[in-house]
Amino acid sequence: MTSKKKIALFGATGNMGGKLLGQALERGYTIKALVRNPAKLNFSSPEVEVLQGNATDLSDVETAIEGCDFVISCLGNVKQVHIMYTAHNNILKAAAQRAHPPKCLFVSSIGCGGTSWIVKQMLCLIGGREGFNDYERADKRIREETTVPFVLVRPYALTDKPYTGRYYASQQPKATFFKPISRSDVAAFMLDAIDQDQWLGEKGVQLGGAKS
Repeated sequence: MTSKKKIALFGATGNMGGKLLGQALERGYTIKALVRNPAKLNFSSPEVEVLQGNATDLSDVETAIEGCDFVISCLGNVKQVHIMYTAHNNILKAAAQRAHPPKCLFVSSIGCGGTSWIVKQMLCLIGGREGFNDYERADKRIREETTVPFVLVRPYALTDKPYTGRYYASQQPKATFFKPISRSDVAAFMLDAIDQDQWLGEKGVQLGGAKS
């Protein structure tokens, strides 16, 4: 019997990470989740291994990635705690140390990488320029990676609406859509992208809700 593929998941206690966790299990993956507070992971399954640790600690990240086929980060800054650059730099460093680096998939944001000046300004006003700059530095670090295969996903206007299975994805350098997308649909896209090489690389993927 072929063993199940394993995903190292970062951000499993967040809205996006929780939806991705559930969908990954439905698709037959096993999960190794690194979380700061296991009590916040309202999920119990023999297919989920929970590790207590912090993505800003390289040794914790190395332990989480060990033995995994893929890595998915649904991390985000919380209030004034800016972890994006440090955490994603750790993930890429740990993955690069592997003899066969696993494909790593990251959630970033529209506005990063020059995709939308308007959204960038909006996010700076909402969450503060320092917080956005942390996203921008993380996005740049990922784009410049040369050893680890990666998919960089930049969703626009996340919602908690139900899964639709429909979205608009583009690798054009500028965002050409302004339609919100549900976290469930972003999670599904990321799991689809595990087996799709078309989204690999520095251009990133601009992701929005499907146009009517």
